[in-house]
Amino acid sequence: MKASINVPMLLMVGFCGALAIFSSTISKSPILPLFAAQLGATNAQIGIIASMSTIPGILISYLAGYLADRYGYKRILIGSLLVFASAPFIYLLVTNPVQLGAVRFYHGFATAAFGPVAMAAIAAFSGKNTGQNLSIYSSATMVGRALAPTVGGNAYGLGGPSSVYLIAAVAGSLALLAALWFFRKPPEEEDKSAAAARFHKSDEDKTGFMKKLWGILSYGPLLFVGVLSASIYFAYGAFEMIFPLYASELDMSPGLIGTLLTIQLVGVIVLKPFFGRASDKMGRLPMMVVGLLICSLSFFSLVFTRSVLVLAPVIILYGLGFALTTAASNALAADVASIGALGASLGMMSTLMDVGQTLGPPIIGGIGDAQGFSVGLIIMGALMFVSAIACLVWHGKQKGAKAQA
Repeated sequence: MKASINVPMLLMVGFCGALAIFSSTISKSPILPLFAAQLGATNAQIGIIASMSTIPGILISYLAGYLADRYGYKRILIGSLLVFASAPFIYLLVTNPVQLGAVRFYHGFATAAFGPVAMAAIAAFSGKNTGQNLSIYSSATMVGRALAPTVGGNAYGLGGPSSVYLIAAVAGSLALLAALWFFRKPPEEEDKSAAAARFHKSDEDKTGFMKKLWGILSYGPLLFVGVLSASIYFAYGAFEMIFPLYASELDMSPGLIGTLLTIQLVGVIVLKPFFGRASDKMGRLPMMVVGLLICSLSFFSLVFTRSVLVLAPVIILYGLGFALTTAASNALAADVASIGALGASLGMMSTLMDVGQTLGPPIIGGIGDAQGFSVGLIIMGALMFVSAIACLVWHGKQKGAKAQA
């Protein structure tokens, strides 16, 4: 049975996550597409540059979770925070789109490792409150994610890209220092997460890396959640890329664009812990259906939006749908994780999520070059609607299986 939540661990991971995600987000929202365009990149190339940071998630998220299961969470968390702290300084050297893509690729290793391992560390100590505690952590990171666009947009307007990346460097460095301080301990003390990992080591030695990987990949419920997450983050990644460009076509300043992106996340920060707790009691899939339908409606509405006064409530609506959907999907992934492989299972789910987030920006960016951003928004709305139907069908099958049992 899982232990009660380790409150200091939750606070530390949440605090470091807020700073790290602030550092990561300010490096891309809304500055990345604007900076890439300034360097001469096309919309399709901007989409590829935006996707470079999610490719590491495909490559190492499962590996990071696997290593955390076996050796403990501490090393992986600190290693990822080292990347968060160092990457912003490299942006200062960028002079062309290729270099920008390369730095984005390096920066992506930070979130690829930190995200699934932080979730696994919290879920491992959460007992019956997994949804609530994961949503508290997520809301902490959302504070950083929400502040970043406003700070970044205004900093970009006042001092250009260098001012934005210096702010990102300070935040990433503070996150690293906070984690090093928290994990300080006398040599004789044992890392509890490493001890837990060694508890499963005999079983791990028998199954092996590839056998466990295949077992996770062939586990239907986890694969289904991963594919759903891929579709959710396909649209989210495309939205992060498309919105600053779409808004700039309406003659909005970088500061105003950043403020609108912050408004979008306010509802996520406030409501997500309540949504997570509600999903613990009422079920994950019904909440996901509602959230996906709201996201779908938001994207369709953006096609017809040309005014800032209308744009703001539509953005808030999308934030609400995203909060509903991800509060339930993160907890659902922990629910269906393979026994004894929580970190690896969440790492695989994160990998599939990153596949979606990697594909979204270049595909929608290419469509934007060929057909305009409105067509891309319609495709994103349709994808969310189809995902909601898939959730509804799976929920019906689960209810039917329980009735027959």
